[in-house]
Amino acid sequence: MTKDKLFISAFHESSTSFSVSVETLEILYIYKLVKTDTVDLYLDVLIAKPSEPLVECVFDGITYTPTLDIPEIAQFAEWPVIVSGKKVVAGLCSVARYLLKNSTNIEIKSLLGFRDACLMACSESSIWTRFCEIDIIETTKNIIKNKYYKEGRFCLPGDIARFEFHLSKPVRMHNIYKVAREKNKDKDISSQIPIEKLNLNHTFSEGTMMTLADVILYQCYKIFFQLSPFDLLEERLPLTLRWFQVMSASGLPQLEVKVSNPEEEVTVIDEPVFVKQSLYTADPSRYRPEKRVYTKQNDIELAFKLLAPVESVIINKCIPFGIDAAFDWSNVPIEANPNGGALPKKRASRKCEQLENLAKAVIKLASDKEYKIVDFCSGSGHLGILLAVLLPNCEIVLVENKERSLLRAKERIQKLNLPNVTIVQSNLDYFLGSFDIGVALHACGVATDLVIQNCIYRRAHFVVCPCCYGGVKDCHHVTYPRSEQFRKLKLGYKNYLSFAHAADQTHEEDNVKTKQGYFCMDIVDTDRRLQAESYGYNVNLGKLKPNSCTNKNNLLVGVYSKHEGNI
Repeated sequence: MTKDKLFISAFHESSTSFSVSVETLEILYIYKLVKTDTVDLYLDVLIAKPSEPLVECVFDGITYTPTLDIPEIAQFAEWPVIVSGKKVVAGLCSVARYLLKNSTNIEIKSLLGFRDACLMACSESSIWTRFCEIDIIETTKNIIKNKYYKEGRFCLPGDIARFEFHLSKPVRMHNIYKVAREKNKDKDISSQIPIEKLNLNHTFSEGTMMTLADVILYQCYKIFFQLSPFDLLEERLPLTLRWFQVMSASGLPQLEVKVSNPEEEVTVIDEPVFVKQSLYTADPSRYRPEKRVYTKQNDIELAFKLLAPVESVIINKCIPFGIDAAFDWSNVPIEANPNGGALPKKRASRKCEQLENLAKAVIKLASDKEYKIVDFCSGSGHLGILLAVLLPNCEIVLVENKERSLLRAKERIQKLNLPNVTIVQSNLDYFLGSFDIGVALHACGVATDLVIQNCIYRRAHFVVCPCCYGGVKDCHHVTYPRSEQFRKLKLGYKNYLSFAHAADQTHEEDNVKTKQGYFCMDIVDTDRRLQAESYGYNVNLGKLKPNSCTNKNNLLVGVYSKHEGNI
């Protein structure tokens, strides 16, 4: 049986230790914890020490093979990555989950929690995944850099305080009343009792059972407590310390990590500024900007006035790019046709129309070339698999974070015996591979902008049909407005979101808001068009044919003007 391969990189410190990134440290620890015999570890020993914060780790009990030739597929995403055949898994949480899922130890696999769902959702949509994969990792790196020390003072990191506050709030879990009844066997506990009165405290980060989240957080807190003024923090972090002591006494294997303690003596702890809310998505006190009313007509009309200087460039009358390309569904195998799946007939018909529009645009761009085409946010691969069938000379890469969607894609790829498809289970921001065309059908909200940004960075053509305009929001990779022309208008973030949220009011043809909604779609997509044009693209903004195939029917096709073999 061919084993999967886990690729990491490290700088050689001594005969037994290496300096690694915080993300790599986490994966090494989980690899040691799992003790899997189905995944081999491959180590790329770096010649030069990276500039990012590193920790020295002793490779005790960890067997590895030095890399000689790194396969191209392993370079598709940011390391650590797992390569399994023609599939790549990237991202801290995804790689950690993969290792746990392939464990034969039931207790280890139970760390994935109820229905194996722990840290399954991507960081853009899950507070927990973002905290474990991005926030606490970044905080740990800043701790290593001694960023929180200054002239005898230590500023308690906001994310450390967030976790302490989270542990003070009521437990929220899928089977909370069942757990409460087991704990209080002599009491009749009704599901009508508020969660706050169930008297369940956090033993672990997500409730009463240890999960993968605890394992990841534990390594970060080991570093934090080694590098922070512990004696001054005991009274400020009592719940975190109790959790840390439980984790330390749990019998988990240890991984020796060496860090250099700060020389500066601390006498004062500065209080952090942070939003006081738990890390549960269901926390009723959580601020939900998406619930704000951005579609008050007065606010939208005010935003329209600010838009006046660029209103003349907001047009959407282009003939859809590639509409004249040859396409025939009768030449498509049923396994690559939505009508051959489980979709209802009407929905499958609309899906075919959507796919045909994007496929024609890609066919015109690719024609007889041997392009690499990336289907971002691919889901179960409807578009990417169709392109693999239509363009056998092209290499198709499906990029998607959802495991279950990619399992369906893999089944269809195997049925069709497609040799030109590679699967990358990864968030958009971990994907590193070079490519010629990026495509995305209904990538929600900010995901569309991440796709376009990735294409601009690679100077690749793009074919995107945006969706969920109200889901756009500033994040660590993208801010709004996107174009310089729109930023000069001084719209402000709130006015921009008014357009974005109003753009989602296109559900009923005879609704008074629908015409306005389509105009707001064009506003947001014009902003995207102008941004791409500033980077040397010729951009076609048109509509899918027929318009009725979806309410989100704008089609943005960006052709990089200096691309070899330009159309």
